[in-house]
Amino acid sequence: MKRVLFVDDDASVLDAFKNILRKRRNEWDMVFVVGGIAALAELEKGPFDVVVTDMRMPGMDGAALLTRVRDTYPATARIVLSGHADRDAIVRALPVTHQFLNKPCDAATLRDVVERTCNLQALLQNDVTRSVTGKLNHLPSPPATYLRLTEAMADPNVSSKAIGAIVEEDPAMSAKILQLVNSAYFGLSRSATSVAQAVTYLGMELLRALTLSAHVFSSGEDAGLSRATLDDIQRSSLATATVAKRMLKNRELANEAFTAGVVHDVGRIVLALAMPQQFHEMGELSATGERTPHELEQELLGVTHAEVGAYLLGVWGLPFSIVEATAFHHQPSNAALEAPDVLAAVHLADAAVATVSRTRDLPVDVPFLERCGLAGELEAWRAAAAEYFARLGSGPSSEPRARAS
Repeated sequence: MKRVLFVDDDASVLDAFKNILRKRRNEWDMVFVVGGIAALAELEKGPFDVVVTDMRMPGMDGAALLTRVRDTYPATARIVLSGHADRDAIVRALPVTHQFLNKPCDAATLRDVVERTCNLQALLQNDVTRSVTGKLNHLPSPPATYLRLTEAMADPNVSSKAIGAIVEEDPAMSAKILQLVNSAYFGLSRSATSVAQAVTYLGMELLRALTLSAHVFSSGEDAGLSRATLDDIQRSSLATATVAKRMLKNRELANEAFTAGVVHDVGRIVLALAMPQQFHEMGELSATGERTPHELEQELLGVTHAEVGAYLLGVWGLPFSIVEATAFHHQPSNAALEAPDVLAAVHLADAAVATVSRTRDLPVDVPFLERCGLAGELEAWRAAAAEYFARLGSGPSSEPRARAS
């Protein structure tokens, strides 16, 4: 049974939770406590899979509690409840929170979010995955991109379109924006898969607070990552996203594939942060061409960047199509999808970009592509990748400069 800890300073709220979740008693081991101090005492008794806490509590508020949970119990998923008027609280809690729920929270939303989180943990049981992602405050971006964002945000007249153009080039920024806008706190009628739309929905005031005050976005230099590592991940991710979007004819699916392409390798950033020495060694080994990075990760770490990235994006509440494209972009046949268009686009684009940029040859999943009606399409996708790099003007090693279209 999954263990879920509910925390609030109002006993009547906890009683209401008990009532609306009573049907889950045979599936979840639920504990209800008043206040942050009592919550920490329960955590010391034994591990929990999920903590759901109110934000506004006297003494130790939700952000302070979840900071302690992150530092001491990184494998525990963290969910916070907050009212719409608590913008400053949201800004402060974002670095330590996986998902936000609006307070008061209806029963169906609370059940769905907790159940999805538990199901994701059951799917990805690897302790390394849960612990390395649980310790993250944020994902770093290339210094040049971070500088462009902070300079743009300092301009009082900057437009959301201009900010969206910067954010959607970068895996780390895109993932964080999508995490927030897809949380139940904002109550969207459908999942947001477009970064540009997400930026518009959040609004400039909140984005400025996230960038300039809360330091939710950061430079890779501050995180100790090399500029070359982040530039390489950003460059290949943006190329994959652009090719995937171009090759899909359906506009909505193409936009979704672009977003999935941008974030599909966020697990590489996580591994570079959590295991810098092993990450460097795997890069040197993969340069020989005998084994792919994906294979080396599984062999040496017992977990791959695809699994790590998918777990992080999933626990952050991103749409399932993007999580699945991230999880299975190297092995799409392992996915049980009725509509695999986005996954197929990311898989093909990723392989095409790797070959054209001369970084490595990635194998394609021929049986999967045959089922999708895309067998024999790799050369066309490689041509699209070559054209993308040619448009940059300086070959595959160029910095991304313009928003994909």
